[in-house]
Amino acid sequence: MKKNYQSYRHKKRNVSKSPIYRKAIHIFKLSRQISNYLRGDKSILELNRSSFVADQFSDKLIMASLGLAPKIAIAESTADPAVKMQSVSSLEKTTAALLHYCEKLELNHEHGKEFLELLRKEVKKFGQLQSRWAIHLCNQN
Repeated sequence: MKKNYQSYRHKKRNVSKSPIYRKAIHIFKLSRQISNYLRGDKSILELNRSSFVADQFSDKLIMASLGLAPKIAIAESTADPAVKMQSVSSLEKTTAALLHYCEKLELNHEHGKEFLELLRKEVKKFGQLQSRWAIHLCNQN
């Protein structure tokens, strides 16, 4: 028996040139640099295993920001609208989580607040860019 697959119009794009993808990479790099400044040059594994709350939030911040770019790439490269919407929804949740982790880190650190504020501003810009991108993505189908 043959499987019936839906066909979707899909145009291949170079995801790495997308402004939202580049912003996601920028946020990851910035979050890693801030974590290095706040918590020392600890590896992600050391942050994850640490019993200090600030280390755990640094780990969550890095891991969440690391997941942004792949979610964008998935949404850009698939022709399936359901997968696109799932990626967009996941990005929205991750963006909110990043803002939450910035707030928690600010509460746990006296120094570095200006860097966390910078990251928060970049995440908010990403959220605005993400909203426009999601609308464009939905209109492609």
